[in-house]
Amino acid sequence: MSKMASSMDEKLKDILAKVLLIDESKISDGMSRKSVKEWDSMAHLMLVSEIESAFEVTMDDDDIMEIQTVGDIKKTLKKVGITT
Repeated sequence: MSKMASSMDEKLKDILAKVLLIDESKISDGMSRKSVKEWDSMAHLMLVSEIESAFEVTMDDDDIMEIQTVGDIKKTLKKVGITT
C-alpha cells in the first residue's frame, strides 16, 4: 500500500472514530451502520459532513443514502475522485 492510500485510510479512520466515538482499532471496511449503535441517522449526516470537508468533495445524495459500511464510504470517495 502506498503512503497516500495509507493517509487516506488514516484520515477516514480518524473521522469515523471522532464522530462515532469509537476506537480506531475497531474500524474495518466491513463495519456497518447495523453493527455500530452509535452510527445512527444523525451520526451518518455528521460523518458525511466531516468527510466532505476533510476530502474537499461533495458526495451525491443517492450515494450518501446507499452508504451502509466503511467500505461503501471508500467506494463513494473513489467515485468522486479520491483514490489515495
